[in-house]
Amino acid sequence: METAVENLEDNKVKVSVEIDAHDVDHAFEHALADMAKDVRVPGFRPGKTPVAVVRQRVGEEALAEEALRSHINGWWTRACSAAAIDGIDQPEINWPKMPVPGETFSFTGIVSVPPKAELPAKLELQAVRPTVEASDEVIDAEIERIRTAGASFQPLDTAVEAGHQVLVDMSGAVDGNLIKDAQATDLLVEAGAGRLLDQLDYAIIGMRTGESREVTMTLPAEQKPKKLAGREAVFTITAKEIRARVLPDLDDAFAKEMAGFDTLAELRDDIKTAREETALREADGQFRRNVLQDLGAQAIVEIPPSMVGRRIDDRLQTMARSLGQQGIQLEQYMQMMGRDLNSLAMELMPEAEREVREELALDAYADQQKIVIDDDKLRAFITEQANEENEAEGVVERIMNDAAMREDVRRDLQLRDALDHAVTAAKEITPEQAEARANAREPQVAEPAKAEEGTSDDESISSEQEN
Repeated sequence: METAVENLEDNKVKVSVEIDAHDVDHAFEHALADMAKDVRVPGFRPGKTPVAVVRQRVGEEALAEEALRSHINGWWTRACSAAAIDGIDQPEINWPKMPVPGETFSFTGIVSVPPKAELPAKLELQAVRPTVEASDEVIDAEIERIRTAGASFQPLDTAVEAGHQVLVDMSGAVDGNLIKDAQATDLLVEAGAGRLLDQLDYAIIGMRTGESREVTMTLPAEQKPKKLAGREAVFTITAKEIRARVLPDLDDAFAKEMAGFDTLAELRDDIKTAREETALREADGQFRRNVLQDLGAQAIVEIPPSMVGRRIDDRLQTMARSLGQQGIQLEQYMQMMGRDLNSLAMELMPEAEREVREELALDAYADQQKIVIDDDKLRAFITEQANEENEAEGVVERIMNDAAMREDVRRDLQLRDALDHAVTAAKEITPEQAEARANAREPQVAEPAKAEEGTSDDESISSEQEN
């Protein structure tokens, strides 16, 4: 495959592509095999007709159309990868003549590409780094969590109070018929914790060991099975044992038994160190995000609506996958929430627009700082990732030999290195300085982008043959 790129106006490029005769022949072979499955010729079983007979039956024109239809998208994708073109909308593809077996095939595609963001010549990056500390309140809360985990329970001969552990037998019935999922023996519940239905939770308060109570209540609308929803039910609850949580004393013995430290002071120091390490990682991540936000705010660029639309589509698809894992369709979720996809897309638009702006700004920063990822560094990175993730042998060469995969990884690594460079160059400022700086900064674009409706990465390429 040979490609040539011509820059056009309005952030468009024209890609001229020449497909090798070998690939053209391969496309015809695939097309012939696919069409043979549907061709019915007297005397031959379905799918067993000789290819020569199939070819004669469908005709060269129909065969060429099928070869082109089934391969033009793949050829265009390969061409864009080879030419490092990141199209942001559907291309306009044209060809002077249909493909012919044994000959090369030429076509052109015109597509919009991401605009180049403009950064100040003397770029000054400034951002807030969150404070890293582990307060006494945070340490005390962790100590209490450990105490609660190590608590014991002491039987009581008093009335149940909120927070007591109560061992109960419970039985529920509707019209004298037992409810299958409302029968329990030796069920341990915490009074007032809300684990049971409210009326049952309230009924436990004040009970004594051996006491039984009946509670009449209306089952909730979400009760399963549905036929019981809204029905009146009678529950019988018997308190078999009442227990109180007893927390261990806060002393050196507690520290040794619960965490293996000789003293309580050592345990507090360990918690403080661990919390500060976590806070430091979180602060580094937030500072990194703040630097990227400042870089995006200083970029002058007109954000293409198609890029915003694609980013929104990505968010919606991620949401749909997440809901699908819970057995819920996105449309069902929208109905449950009283929302529609259009309103959700509008809600996602500001964040999507910000992400696109920051990505374009980071691209411009990589160019400004001349951050380039050569093949040696790329190979080393892929090898490192493959080793960390225990990838199968040969994955490095597979990625390096696949133009699309290789260039995707190269771009990701370039943007990562660009952000690393920006974070190192950025100056730390206080929140007050950041607020004053943001108020003094003028918007970099006159009008916000509007996401295009119906944008989707899996739309088919609409092609048009030149006359």
